[in-house]
Amino acid sequence: MSAPTPTPGKGGSELILRLLSAVVLVAAAVAALWAGGWVFASFAAAAAVLILREWMAMSGPFAFRAAPWALMAFVAISVIMAREEPLQSLSFSVLVAAVLLLARVTEPRVAWVSAGLIYAAVPAIAAVALRGPDTLTFASIGAVAVVFVFAVVWATDTAAYFSGRLIGGPKLAPRFSPKKTWSGALGGALAGVVVGCLVAAAAGVSASLMLALIALLLSVVGQVGDLAESAMKRHFGVKDSGRLIPGHGGIMDRVDGLVAALAVAAAIGLGRDWFTGGGIATGLLIW
Repeated sequence: MSAPTPTPGKGGSELILRLLSAVVLVAAAVAALWAGGWVFASFAAAAAVLILREWMAMSGPFAFRAAPWALMAFVAISVIMAREEPLQSLSFSVLVAAVLLLARVTEPRVAWVSAGLIYAAVPAIAAVALRGPDTLTFASIGAVAVVFVFAVVWATDTAAYFSGRLIGGPKLAPRFSPKKTWSGALGGALAGVVVGCLVAAAAGVSASLMLALIALLLSVVGQVGDLAESAMKRHFGVKDSGRLIPGHGGIMDRVDGLVAALAVAAAIGLGRDWFTGGGIATGLLIW
């Protein structure tokens, strides 16, 4: 979930609406993260379903009517079951996406549905896998791992906005996001590394050089994810992915950077767990 940033030209009531919406969203995410278990898995599943719904609304309409509802149900089940078997959930999601991709022969836009399935399911499965089975605690390594990723992305988004506004300079990707600058990207990356290491240290995790490099990678990946979502919206000629969140737009507009960062974070943790054991969250944080 992207951190809320002020919007120039908006009235005071609009800013208040944005802040209130952000407070509610953050509170819900924090409560679900603390609860863990099936609660967090259900929260992640609900977010994935909403993302897929917005994705299909932008890239549709499609000739097949019932398929979107079936896919949303499939994504919800896959994410919830990731609490027990994340690799199986991921494998089934990729398999279904591959089958959909093959179906583009008869309906070319089905390729967008295939991409949307991956975009919605993979980061939600990653979040559930990182959080792990622990419940009612922030003290577990899994909860710390999720907070670490969230903190890096939120710090990056916020610092990128303010440093870009204060420093200005060359545009980062004017074709996709005219307001983003290289100064903002660099300021955001620096803030992501600093805040990520501070969060790890506060949780008793050694803020090693490798962890700082991982925070830097997640910051960069998050910014790329932000630009990718902007590119998609421009492709389909929409300003916001939806109207679900008052003052913010759709849920995709709030989680664009987090989607990519969660997937990469889980991949790093899974890769190390494969060789060293200890779990995905441990593989991400402990070096």
